[in-house]
Amino acid sequence: MEISEISQKIYQQIKQAQNILLIAHPRPDADALGSLVALGSWLDFLGKTHTKFCLDQPANSLSWLTSYQPIITDPNYLISQQYDLIVVLDSGDLKYAGVDKLLPQFSFLPPIINIDHHATNRNFGSLNLVDTKATSTTEIIFQFFKNLKVKITPKLATALLAGILNDTYNFTNPNTSYKSLETASRLLRAGAILPQVSDSILKNKTIDTLQIWGKILVRLNRNTKLGIVSTVITQQDLNDDSIASEITEGIANFLNNLTGAKAVLILEQQPDNMIKGSFRTNDDLIDVSKLAKILGGGGHKKAAGFKISGKLINTESGWQVI
Repeated sequence: MEISEISQKIYQQIKQAQNILLIAHPRPDADALGSLVALGSWLDFLGKTHTKFCLDQPANSLSWLTSYQPIITDPNYLISQQYDLIVVLDSGDLKYAGVDKLLPQFSFLPPIINIDHHATNRNFGSLNLVDTKATSTTEIIFQFFKNLKVKITPKLATALLAGILNDTYNFTNPNTSYKSLETASRLLRAGAILPQVSDSILKNKTIDTLQIWGKILVRLNRNTKLGIVSTVITQQDLNDDSIASEITEGIANFLNNLTGAKAVLILEQQPDNMIKGSFRTNDDLIDVSKLAKILGGGGHKKAAGFKISGKLINTESGWQVI
């Protein structure tokens, strides 16, 4: 089914819906938040009642994206409501979206629209607007709006540009394409505020953050046989939940610039004996989404992640997972 045809089908479902739930994945990045805010702004224009949900509040550096559109983080609130349509954004599956155990608790489970660009997306929706060639989910939403002839306001343009800059790391990683550059150009012409977007994504490091980075960088280890550089993040490092996602994503992207490394792996200890892994690579011959999928995760060819149960232990021979 063509994207234009799917866009029309999604629009018809949205027009018929009375109460819509928008979902972004936990630890939302600028792509997830930009998608959430852009779609929410359009629903406001249509006069549609809706809820924006994410298990986590955005990092401080991205709070401007939701300053006019608060996000619900309490799952119990959703259970108390009744929705007739759900839109899941920037998530390869319901587990990644953080709602795989929540949705079965609904008294009525409505149709699910799945809008995403991850190569490992499971097409879990009743309608799936998935374009794995897109650099970001906001790029897909821009195309969706274009197909529906939606007027792109400066607010919409800024939110959409945030996702593109985030997922291309300011147009410097292999995810960058001519289409992403073209879309960004159109958003700038529509009034997107580039300094606000770029500063929040690239100039968001505080002294406290860099001091934590120092601890993590000391633990760097190179596997010369595999060409993989790795490090670990402990729970003690992330005693402030508000900067957790900034630390993990920021240092993963930073380490992806290492000379001589085929890939980078960050292992982060999380509560309840869970470990989050983040892969990055700039090597044209490596697809880290396949590695992440083996471990139960997913993502993009050059950036992917997973979660496994276990503990990070510092031994005489180095850090190990047990």
